[in-house]
Amino acid sequence: MRTRIFAFLIFIGSALAAAAKSDAYSVRFDKRAHAFTLLQGRQPLLSDFVPEARFGAEIITAADLPKVDQRTMGVEHPTFGRGSIRRFTFTDGSRQMTLFVSIFADAVVTQLTLSMADGSPLESNYLAPIREQGANTDNKGTHVRDASVRFLKVPYDNDSFVRYHLLPLDTIGTSYEVAALFSPLTREGMTIGSIDHDHWKSAIALERGCITAFSGVSSPETHDILPHGALVGQQVSSARFLITARNDWRDAMEQFARACDSVQPGRKHWTHGTPFGWQSWGVLAEKNSFQTDLDVSDYMAQSLRPAGYCSADGTQVLSIDAWDNLNARQKRELCLHAKRNGQVPGTYVTPFCLWWNEGDLDRPLFEGCAYTGRDACAKVKGKPYKYDGAFCLDPTHPATIQRFAREAATLKAAGFEYFKIDFTSNGMIQADSYYDPAVRTAVEAYNYGFTRFLQELDRGGRVFTALSIAPIFPYHYGNSRRIACDTWGRIDQSEYAMNAISYGWWTGEFYQFNDPDHLVLIGKDAAKGDVETLGENRARYTTGVCSGMVLLPDVWSLSDSSGRGDARLSMERARQVAMNVDVNAVARIGRSFRPLYGGRQWRAQTGAAENLVVLSTDSAIYLAAINYADEPLHLTIPLADLSGRTLSEAKELWTGEHFAIDQPQFPVSVPAKDARLYRFTLK
Repeated sequence: MRTRIFAFLIFIGSALAAAAKSDAYSVRFDKRAHAFTLLQGRQPLLSDFVPEARFGAEIITAADLPKVDQRTMGVEHPTFGRGSIRRFTFTDGSRQMTLFVSIFADAVVTQLTLSMADGSPLESNYLAPIREQGANTDNKGTHVRDASVRFLKVPYDNDSFVRYHLLPLDTIGTSYEVAALFSPLTREGMTIGSIDHDHWKSAIALERGCITAFSGVSSPETHDILPHGALVGQQVSSARFLITARNDWRDAMEQFARACDSVQPGRKHWTHGTPFGWQSWGVLAEKNSFQTDLDVSDYMAQSLRPAGYCSADGTQVLSIDAWDNLNARQKRELCLHAKRNGQVPGTYVTPFCLWWNEGDLDRPLFEGCAYTGRDACAKVKGKPYKYDGAFCLDPTHPATIQRFAREAATLKAAGFEYFKIDFTSNGMIQADSYYDPAVRTAVEAYNYGFTRFLQELDRGGRVFTALSIAPIFPYHYGNSRRIACDTWGRIDQSEYAMNAISYGWWTGEFYQFNDPDHLVLIGKDAAKGDVETLGENRARYTTGVCSGMVLLPDVWSLSDSSGRGDARLSMERARQVAMNVDVNAVARIGRSFRPLYGGRQWRAQTGAAENLVVLSTDSAIYLAAINYADEPLHLTIPLADLSGRTLSEAKELWTGEHFAIDQPQFPVSVPAKDARLYRFTLK
């Protein structure tokens, strides 16, 4: 595996002027202990860390290799600018471990590479450029850091109702691909994250205040039973890890996300603007019907579009989910009907899943296929592996590729241009081996299969891909990704969705849109008297505005016979909620809000959401306040916390109330289980 850090343009020159700044990054090397300290100015960011890796079956550290060679070079990077690389090569005469530390004005990039002195191949499935040893500990054995600091644990994917968590440092936790250490009191913080997602599942682990950043994670949270696959070659390199410290950890997270996007640009070709529309799963689900779909299409076009429930160019999405109950003719007719209504027709696919029973596996994967389902399945400990109710297909197997090529061709021929792609995590579970022998890791298999799948989907014209249950990384296969697991319309579900915006808004830097899932107004059990309140509707709709994508699932069909929802009540709630022109204008911006404070959770739980999120534009500041509690929420916010610029007036967009800006503090009041959305106009 090549060492990607040398893809930078190298130059030889004097030290950078930036290195003289008091807040410049530097690395201090303890030659005796083979340990490192990373500093910003005089402030240690990571201390007493020793690189660690697995050579074959043995884990060794840089301290186990007695000889060290150091070299410093200049570097030019298209994203980070000019900097310097410090290279440290440790060896015992046979094994070699090389740590690269690239220091730029506003970031540090580190990577670990393994090799053999004689050039022979080796294999490894674990490389940790950073492993703090815990030498600087308190009397409880915890690494010394300010006790108020929190560790942001980022989930691997959005399955099983996982959340982002803010963990105290005296605990144990694993964050996937990126983590932050920050003070909720001052917002000062640091992020550490992998910016390569082509070979490895990477993680940042916290253990009693000590940090380990490594490639090669395998855990129940990644849904893996097997250890991470091993890479083989004359050189094996970890992912590159970006480290950046900022006065505001929110800025650091956004910087990390933009760095990822510079390494591998996201899928951002959709030109219609914020997706507004409908999807069938949230209420109808398996009771979907052709006539109801037609009625909903007409209702959106005739009633919702005039109120601004549409993209900037008037486009709407009509997305039909799993178990659609439509035959081939009805699918073609529905696509034509939707397009006549100015709508992009959507459908549902699960390219890495085989929804069969065990007894079906020995029949052909599809008619005329030379391979059986068992042939095409990924094997774990010799057996086809099942996760989330479906057998996992080997993404590199030719039968898997032929299967989704046939499906893509059929659905595109019917007229579908929007594809909800679900359960993609099934394509990134470590298998015993893969059909393609060059593929060794689950991430490599996922990249191989998804690349081929998109080639088929985009054949004859690029489509919108909406990832549903999916890992956050790699991200460049989806125009959008659902921010959390299934989320309906109750206030607790709005809070769950807002946990992902409160601490995962930054994924909107590489996904074109963050998807809050179906924004249910009137749920499927309305006929039984189980009805969401109007306040809950406003709160849930506001989560869509704060995410940057708005898809409702209500049954707007008076002829519907599914027994789901309540068409008349849904139409009334749509009039009260989805036809608010001012609110829809904010949603049309299509950007995720970020936490106003970052670290002020609404209640004392590590996985709770925040009440206040904010979005800045050239002309206005938008503040969303969501109350998840059974009692009214009353807050006073210093206007300086919203913006350093002068604010001329404020309007609450749900009620239409206007506020004069004549005091340095702004009062916010939100009824129980409700939301308010304020627009502050900039002078």
